[in-house]
Amino acid sequence: MPNPDVLSTRIADGVAVVTLGSEKRIFFDPEMSDALFEALSALAQDDAVRAVVVTGGAPGYFVRHYSVAALIATGERLRGQDWPENAPYQAGSFDKAMTLVESMDKPVIAAISGSAMGGGFEFTLACDIRIAQEGDFQIGLPEINVGILPGGGGTQRLPRTIGTPNALLHILMGVTLNPSEAAAKGFVQETVKGKALDRALEIAARIAKHTPESVRYIKRLVRGATATPLEQGLALERNLFMKLCIGEPAIQRMKAYEAQRITAPSQTLR
Repeated sequence: MPNPDVLSTRIADGVAVVTLGSEKRIFFDPEMSDALFEALSALAQDDAVRAVVVTGGAPGYFVRHYSVAALIATGERLRGQDWPENAPYQAGSFDKAMTLVESMDKPVIAAISGSAMGGGFEFTLACDIRIAQEGDFQIGLPEINVGILPGGGGTQRLPRTIGTPNALLHILMGVTLNPSEAAAKGFVQETVKGKALDRALEIAARIAKHTPESVRYIKRLVRGATATPLEQGLALERNLFMKLCIGEPAIQRMKAYEAQRITAPSQTLR
């Protein structure tokens, strides 16, 4: 079991909530990264879990950023060495956790409950949906201010989220945004006046009511859309559509909808 100050998990009604950190731990570090990867691995394999919400455990924070102390320790240990640009890439638990978020067949929602900078924000970029709560919080990638660059996928995922010129401007300026600014620039999908966790749970609860097959296929198709030639993507979409359409869960739901439409014509598909 992970240290509860590092990470905790709870599951109810098909929705898992992963809480990162606490008042005592507001930074990503190797221990939190290991615990997160282990927790997500278990949830990815749990058929009872239909959606995952990740949030922060410290008031005012999602995760502040990756531990600078840990980065300094790495820098000091390898100080003076030449690091070749073509060195083999070896993913650590932090990278593996983000890859798993993107590849698991259930949606992962980031409930950004406060400041999320550097590695904290980079993790949310791997999530399928990002909800931020309004407040005096900081969101973004300020790494250039301390002489480094976003090393947890920020230079790759942010351009895919908001476009290359906007990502370059943000990363090169190194100025963080408040939640409203982050929403306006597309960093997050929504901001809420209340708790981000409440809205994330609302979204997750609705997703959990859908057939898991349709959710799984939609995530697969949308996640792969920009990297797949259009013709190939359309063919896969059609085949997965037909696979669902001839399945018993969809047939029963469509029959129920059609019966409701006949008896109450004003009802719409929802």
